[in-house]
Amino acid sequence: MTHEQQCLMDHEVEAVRITAEHLLELLRQETRLLAEGDHAALLEILPEKEALARRLSESLRCLRRTEGRPEAATGKRSAWVDLKETLRRIEALNDANGRYIADLLLVHRELLSMMVPQTYGHAAQKALPALKGCGLSTEA
Repeated sequence: MTHEQQCLMDHEVEAVRITAEHLLELLRQETRLLAEGDHAALLEILPEKEALARRLSESLRCLRRTEGRPEAATGKRSAWVDLKETLRRIEALNDANGRYIADLLLVHRELLSMMVPQTYGHAAQKALPALKGCGLSTEA
């Protein structure tokens, strides 16, 4: 690899690291919003989070295609070490936020099932037999 290619690779690694740092900061913001219960703000940051995740994924794919194992090809291994550490933090925080959201959904489903009785049973269940002389009446 020439010195010029080396500099270009180092610049690309740094650009990817910056994108990763932006995503990490957005995940920290998501964590705060989840703790505050600010669902409207969560919906507002979702498109940016998705866009950053897609951009980061594509950038990493491009780096891997251009050099195979870029961390071995570049002279600035510390840039790759920093990037890998940031990616680990992103994964851990995203997993934690995902678990929190899944738990929250479970609680809401359980609360909803207590407040709203099931109107329809499972399709495999047979209907209760009709009782002679029983009926429903309604008042207006």
